[in-house]
Amino acid sequence: MKVIVVALLTCFATFANAQQKLLQPQDNTFNSTFTLTPEQIRAANLSEATAHNVEIALRIERSNKAGYPAQSDPFYTLPANTSISSLPPPGSILKVEQHTNNSLYTIPPTLSLSRFLYVSETLNGSRVPASAYVLWPFTPRRHRNNSKISADVYEVVGFAHGTSGQTTACAPSGLRNLWDDFHGPFAAALAGYAVVATDYVGLGIPNLDSPYFIFPSQASDVFNAVAAAQRQWSSELSKQFVVMGQSQGGGTTWAAAQRQAERPVEGYLGAVSASPFTDILENVARQNAGQVNARIAGVAQGLKGVRDNFTLAEWMTDAGIARIKLALEIQSCGGVGAQLFSPAEGVEFLQPGWNETESARWWANVSGNGGRAFAGPMLVVQGDEDGNANEEVTTAAVARTCQMFPGSRLQYSVYEGVTHSPIMYAAHNQWRDWIADRFDGVELEDECKTETVRSRRGAEHTVKDQNWSILYG
Repeated sequence: MKVIVVALLTCFATFANAQQKLLQPQDNTFNSTFTLTPEQIRAANLSEATAHNVEIALRIERSNKAGYPAQSDPFYTLPANTSISSLPPPGSILKVEQHTNNSLYTIPPTLSLSRFLYVSETLNGSRVPASAYVLWPFTPRRHRNNSKISADVYEVVGFAHGTSGQTTACAPSGLRNLWDDFHGPFAAALAGYAVVATDYVGLGIPNLDSPYFIFPSQASDVFNAVAAAQRQWSSELSKQFVVMGQSQGGGTTWAAAQRQAERPVEGYLGAVSASPFTDILENVARQNAGQVNARIAGVAQGLKGVRDNFTLAEWMTDAGIARIKLALEIQSCGGVGAQLFSPAEGVEFLQPGWNETESARWWANVSGNGGRAFAGPMLVVQGDEDGNANEEVTTAAVARTCQMFPGSRLQYSVYEGVTHSPIMYAAHNQWRDWIADRFDGVELEDECKTETVRSRRGAEHTVKDQNWSILYG
């Protein structure tokens, strides 16, 4: 087997508003030959170009699966004696894969992987199963000056991933590169931390809705995954932990800090929130049409499982509903979603005024970050050229929060000339050192701090966006 690095196709990059182009396969080792049926093409009213692009994008997605599609991977099947109606308390372990087959993954050498099923909770507090993984370093980080943590245990980073998709097939624990690869779990594990990463409810375990972009739900997934892992590997994992995430994960970790203020969890040391979503309706208003289409379609498919009175037709047109149904049928993820909801076809997927509905206001209130009490310390890092989580929106949320809670130990760093996901590379040294300080017991002043970070050699000379992806061939 060999690992191949190929240029990112447009379905894995930003959603484009330009004229639709045909995707071209860039490697001949994909292990999927998926094609849409004529019935699927007709039902979703796909143009020839869109059908072609969906097929190529889904072949790429399926080729990134670690051994099985998630819906047929036996790991995600609940134990035979498990009843969803009578699950144990949140944070309980349901199933453990102590040593996951590393040969199915493209993780860095010397790291190892475990996976587990555990109990999380919905927005209304109901118990629900979820899946997660632990990415283990070769050795624990050597911390300084903290007698509370044994040198023999791995310090824990609870990781919240960015958007992978909204179907069962989109669980990072079932993807060869764990989805966020070097700008998330790989970097943290290589720095010596045990990365405990939830898949979020609805991703991995079949027949569950994904409450996409309902940040308090995903925050509970993070806390409960960490608690379950700490119980399972009590002699190997620290009781202390930091939470970290970017994009959807950044919104999740900010929500986790807000949750910690209301429901304190022992061992919590702080949060790193990178390119977070704060005022989500304002964020959406500043995105391009392709981003908005795919984002709102993802939220809508999950919202119907959160709000009893919500229907897809409240936000989505018939064309949008047909595309959501196809996505669920073929178990697609974010790359396919970019094609299904591309504005290049000239199709209206969203209902006019969807963002003025009572459901939209409810969503914005429930998932809003900023202007609320949170448990510090928190590090927020943001690129000023982010076309996804807009810098002005994040800056306003930070300012509002600091005005209301001036002693909240919030550190905000804006990186000049940096875009959405690359913030994790640009800010790598900062977030790594910040996390180390939390475990090493370094105290922060009770204040809010804001800074602008500039490249020593000029941001205009740096590589702007990731133009490669790790595939397995």
